[in-house]
Amino acid sequence: MPEQKGWIRKIFGSVFTKLLLVILLTGICVNIVVVGFFWIYRSDPGRPLHQNILQYLNYIIDDLGDPPNLERARQIGRQASLQIYYEGPGLSWKTAAGVSNLKKVHWRDWGTHPVIRVGRYRGRHFVEVGHRSGRFIFGFDKDTEMVPQQGRRVVILISLLTLILAGAFFSIRWILKPVRWLEEGVRQVGGGNLKHRVPVKRSDELRELALAFNDMTERIRDMLHAKERLMLDVSHELRSPLTRVKVALEFLPPGQTKESISADIFEMEKMINDILETARMHHLHAQLKLEPVNLADLLAEAVVDYQKQAPGVQLTDVPAALEVRVDRRQITTVFKNIIANSIKFSTAGSGPVRICAKSPPDGTVVQIADDGIGIAQDELPFIFEPFYRIDKSRSKHTGGYGLGLSLCKTIMEAHGGRIEVQSTPDVGTTVSLFLPGRGI
Repeated sequence: MPEQKGWIRKIFGSVFTKLLLVILLTGICVNIVVVGFFWIYRSDPGRPLHQNILQYLNYIIDDLGDPPNLERARQIGRQASLQIYYEGPGLSWKTAAGVSNLKKVHWRDWGTHPVIRVGRYRGRHFVEVGHRSGRFIFGFDKDTEMVPQQGRRVVILISLLTLILAGAFFSIRWILKPVRWLEEGVRQVGGGNLKHRVPVKRSDELRELALAFNDMTERIRDMLHAKERLMLDVSHELRSPLTRVKVALEFLPPGQTKESISADIFEMEKMINDILETARMHHLHAQLKLEPVNLADLLAEAVVDYQKQAPGVQLTDVPAALEVRVDRRQITTVFKNIIANSIKFSTAGSGPVRICAKSPPDGTVVQIADDGIGIAQDELPFIFEPFYRIDKSRSKHTGGYGLGLSLCKTIMEAHGGRIEVQSTPDVGTTVSLFLPGRGI
């Protein structure tokens, strides 16, 4: 019995079942409304309306007498808001001047009635009735509706169908709301926010999908934390043997072997320090020493060590009075890393590395552009990952460990900013550094 209840609950809790029910109910309601509408108004409204109008007009014609009396026609015209035109053997008259445009009226037969025609001209309705005493034309006021209920019924039908379809739309929208939650979750996690969780408020397949998504995000976060923890632990553990190696190295006689080992130890120490510095910056959001700094002076200090290196560095457009609130040491590290990369990957024919700054309404932007070898488009999404290098051979000639851009990204995010890279192979690369808060 519990298994049967679970099976029934699974079927009626299914998203597919809910959508199917909404579609079926919508179709049933539409059919009921349309069939009911035409059942209620199944009789043809035109036929009795023709008969009633003809009978009414015949009463007026009989009241006018034979031959028709003009004064009586005028009196009836004033009372019933009619204009009457008569044309018979040896006699013709009209009750108002407006009936004089009858030749311009567009006439048509009304149904199959042999003695009645209707016409329209400039918003006014006309009815022509053939009689034994002559021809009568009755002109109605512009606001007179010949079929007053027809338009109203169509409006009612359209309104009912609109309500049904609107109800179906909002029902489906409510059922699929978890899909929008999942979409937002994918966007948040894709942007690096692994703390985001998708709401779990339903009991259908989308609930299971949300639970699986949250579990996946949790596992990814645990894996990344484990990876960072491993790098930190290994880096800390390597310091002790490196220190012992350095001590032992002092007892070796001077020579090429000692110099080679010293260079390798120095390289390992630098890599360990970069790893530890990157990990430390992940926790600096509340520890940054923010202070107002003149951006022009900061950039001038950062480029000093690179101006004599080919192809050189130029500050092309940096406002002299632009101030930003940053951690001076950390932002200088970012500038130096980006400038060093630009110089490193420039070619013999490249122009100088160009640095400019501007202050849009939403913050401050520093751009560092070069004419170097560029970066392939399929490489760009990965260049900020730790230890990722475009040079897959990891040659010492290009230097670095793939930690520089990762550290730059961490520092920029610690400041509440971001870093973006646009690059074209064999054309050059532009790195944009966005800092929040407009420069003073």
